[in-house]
Amino acid sequence: MRALRRWGEIALLVAGAVGLLVFGYCELGFNGALPQVDPRRHGLGTQAGSGLDGVWAVLLLITTSTVLLIAGLPTGRGRWSRGSMAAAIAQGLGGAVVAGWTLVVAEFSAAAYFTGTDDACTYPDCWPVDQQKWCFVVPGVLTGVVMIVMALLVNRVPWIVRSLVPAAVWVAGLLLQYWIWTTYLLPVFESPPG
Repeated sequence: MRALRRWGEIALLVAGAVGLLVFGYCELGFNGALPQVDPRRHGLGTQAGSGLDGVWAVLLLITTSTVLLIAGLPTGRGRWSRGSMAAAIAQGLGGAVVAGWTLVVAEFSAAAYFTGTDDACTYPDCWPVDQQKWCFVVPGVLTGVVMIVMALLVNRVPWIVRSLVPAAVWVAGLLLQYWIWTTYLLPVFESPPG
């Protein structure tokens, strides 16, 4: 029974690792869901995002499952048991990967505006490229940090808390990001700096 449990946890962690490999692709989808302001002089203004559509929901399902899988299995019976050290290490590394992918995708998306030879910014400092980039990274970096903290608390926090808190932070962070972005931040990004 102990060997079966160990192999089950290994299978979960491998599935979580595969999910982490595609996390960056999913982040591109989340970035595409947000309406963005084109900073180039010859840009098209505000580019409508895809919104919270079916693709967004599938990407959310994949990424949330990944965050849950990477937490591993509890070591004992009952939901208040602790997690294993291997799962804690995987969760900590997974948190670093989630935060890293988020930063890479944000940087890539910001740089994608400037691929032509005559791409010049409308405003000084290419407003609002950096501001959009830093607002985009909040849910992913926050989730990554929470995953690392939960991994460090493997012996102090029950497994169910350690596995569910990062997933809840991720989902709530993405939903809040979309709402705040479209309601409050987009009008700021569309206006001139200052």
